[in-house]
Amino acid sequence: MPRSLLLLALMLALPGCGPRRADGPIVVSVVGGTPEIVDPNRQQTDAVAEVLLGAVAQGLVAFDEAAQVRPALAQRWAVTDDGLSAIFRLDRLPGPDGKPVSAERVARRLRAIVAARSRNPLQPVLEAIDEVAVMTPEVIEIRLKSPRPPLLELLASPHAAMLWDRRGSGPFEIVERVRNRVTLRRRPDPVADPDAAESTGADVIRLRGERAALAIARFTARESDLVLGGSFRDWPLVRAARPRAEAIRLDPAEGLFGLAFERLDGFVAEPENRRALAMAIDRAALLAAFDAQRWSETIAVLPESFRSQAPPVLPPWESLTMADRRESARARVATWRAFNEGEVRVRIALPEGPGSDLLFGLIRADWQRIGVVAERVEAGQADLALVDAVAPAASAIWYLATLACPTSRACAPEAVAALDRARASRTLEERGLHLAAADRAISDAALYIPIARPLRWSLVAPRLDLFRENPRAVHPLDRLRRAP
Repeated sequence: MPRSLLLLALMLALPGCGPRRADGPIVVSVVGGTPEIVDPNRQQTDAVAEVLLGAVAQGLVAFDEAAQVRPALAQRWAVTDDGLSAIFRLDRLPGPDGKPVSAERVARRLRAIVAARSRNPLQPVLEAIDEVAVMTPEVIEIRLKSPRPPLLELLASPHAAMLWDRRGSGPFEIVERVRNRVTLRRRPDPVADPDAAESTGADVIRLRGERAALAIARFTARESDLVLGGSFRDWPLVRAARPRAEAIRLDPAEGLFGLAFERLDGFVAEPENRRALAMAIDRAALLAAFDAQRWSETIAVLPESFRSQAPPVLPPWESLTMADRRESARARVATWRAFNEGEVRVRIALPEGPGSDLLFGLIRADWQRIGVVAERVEAGQADLALVDAVAPAASAIWYLATLACPTSRACAPEAVAALDRARASRTLEERGLHLAAADRAISDAALYIPIARPLRWSLVAPRLDLFRENPRAVHPLDRLRRAP
């Protein structure tokens, strides 16, 4: 039995503590490491850091429980008709030092997010920001080089949180740390209406970062109210634990889940060979093996046009049956082997976890049917690596920029050039033409094997009546339940 499943079995054998008090603190487990406030401009964040960021550091705007944009530091905003300017009026909420958050402080943080040296994952999609101008102490203007329809969604991401010296302006603050757990208490909101009907009533949150097996077992034992940060890697543990069916919540997450080529050597140097690997994967059987409702397969990079001037590009083998795809792929492998000695071996890098083990086994079996040997290797040694990411916004730029040049050894120059032209476009129509060209160039280069949408799951207690599944897979801790 894999170690993670053994740990889960042992934890599930422990007695539970009975139902939790409806009016007590909300206990949350997030799959990942220790809860730490991480500056996304400087280092990579995991699910725990992103949940904590969203709780203690507001941006100009934020997501609500349904991933709709709502006010945060800015209570009002307006976007000009040409889409080239967005003006925000701050509500002068107190910052981490107690002083009102000024437009100047916000402007400095926004400039740092989009700076060339920033490691923030939003930097490539916010590069259209031309200038962040302070109009008054309460008003800030973001001027764009080209229109960006999903600007507000991007600014609502936890990665766009206003963070100063690793501190934010709420809505929560950290009041206690104990090993892998922090206790959060809601900060007083001087402008909030205490009688507002949509008050969420969550004043204290106990947030823990831990392995999926422990988080699932804790929830099943009724020692927590919520598990966040679940992905395909841990999904077999959920199936093994068998929590209440109504507790399992799957987000209709938008984003990328597939294999990106990291180097173009040997068999995978030729686009037709890369297409053979893509068409040989039985996506329907793969998703059936995971048995996750609402998890949907895909064979395109873009899930929809997103203002591109053409529909999402489908691969040339799209209309073939699964049997015909395999036969075509098998013939391609045989042709290559006729001119090259030895077996065809392809190396894949996947993260750890029982879901990855299952995924690799299914892909290995599919490729074995066409004469290809799949080998699982460490990151940095692979021909292909898994891309598993939720899109921060409904942005074609995000999808295409992620895949146009996965590594310096696997690039589609035509796609990169088309994206540069799209970023420089002054109108949405012109931008749409270049987005369509980039989509076509990525498909022609065959640098990515789409498999499905990202799988994101949560476990939710009944008292969290405000929890909603959403396409961003984001669940703010201040939007979990209505006030008692």
